[in-house]
Amino acid sequence: MEERMSRWGIGPVFAALSVAYGLVCMLLTYVFYPAFQMHVLPYRLMVAVGAALILVGLLFCVVSIVTVMRAYEGGRLVTGSVFACCRHPLYASWVVFIVPGIVFLFDSWIGLSAPVFMYALLRILVRKEEVYLEREFGAEYLEYKRRVPCIVPCGRALKR
Repeated sequence: MEERMSRWGIGPVFAALSVAYGLVCMLLTYVFYPAFQMHVLPYRLMVAVGAALILVGLLFCVVSIVTVMRAYEGGRLVTGSVFACCRHPLYASWVVFIVPGIVFLFDSWIGLSAPVFMYALLRILVRKEEVYLEREFGAEYLEYKRRVPCIVPCGRALKR
């Protein structure tokens, strides 16, 4: 009998590696200031965009956490709410919204590599969760997986 995956899934490993990479980006931004400044938008606009992305991301994140914790306790698959946008909305909230928002606030083009790094890392690590979910929920998860993009919420539009 295979053991049940933790409610945190790949989250701790993903978070640790992402934070380490983000810290390297921040350190490089600080050490080589102002070399990595973006200079593409007025700073006030970058702050507004960054704050909006972070706000959306935090809402996405909180809804994801509450929803997945309830579903985990009940042993059921969630396919509605933010899980109708992407299969892994908790991770997506960081990769698509929160980290890019932080990058805009810090005005660092090297920081833009952080969400790219996180996305690539997530695509590798999330396979473990996908295998677990396929084993636990069978055909129901496979159908959900067929319909809903993995990480990028607009991925469904890109599939068309």
